[in-house]
Amino acid sequence: MSTRQPPRWSRLDPDVRRSEILLAAKEIFGTRPYGSVSITAIAEAAGVSRALVTHYFGGKRELMLATLREYGAMEGLVPRTDLGLPVEETVARNVDAWLDFMAAHRELVFAMTSVSALDRDPEVAQVIDDLRDATVDRMLVNHFGTSDVPAPIRVVLRGYTGLAQVGVADWLVTERATREQIRVLLTKGLLTLLREVLPKVVEVSGPLEAGASGGEHAPDGVGAPAAG
Repeated sequence: MSTRQPPRWSRLDPDVRRSEILLAAKEIFGTRPYGSVSITAIAEAAGVSRALVTHYFGGKRELMLATLREYGAMEGLVPRTDLGLPVEETVARNVDAWLDFMAAHRELVFAMTSVSALDRDPEVAQVIDDLRDATVDRMLVNHFGTSDVPAPIRVVLRGYTGLAQVGVADWLVTERATREQIRVLLTKGLLTLLREVLPKVVEVSGPLEAGASGGEHAPDGVGAPAAG
């Protein structure tokens, strides 16, 4: 049960009130399966009426979408593209920073795991896909200096984000794995994907597909010992 105290005053600036509701929603979604969460529970945690929650957000689904978008904005600030370090050290530092972020926001991992109840909702699927692409864009900037790359490169890195999501859930939700195991999986996994897997994916891609996102050729560095 949340220990956060409800707001003292009944009248607050709309932006402040909205933030209070969103904070309560994060706490609830981060501790309960999506299907068991109710607008009433979120309203009680925020110290407001159920009608006020629906006034600001519309319903539980919209609150989950707002929660995922806010987490995505925060998560996007974690990877650094300006470290100026050897590639292995850059990857290791960014993975460590991301794991630190996830450990500090376990509720995000839990929410992302439980949101499978909405996996057939097109808007929820789009939000999750946008979060995935934002992560991939940061990785591309790290490795290639641009996010405008041929399609096969994005395919490989999108696959890596799925590996990361499952790995972190195994660490923080089900406790099947340790942090160090997931750290090795994500650091070595990314380097291997870019050095060994990506060139093979480019090889089997047709000319149109290979150049679908930024010219006929992959950026310099594909297949070289580098990663973002």
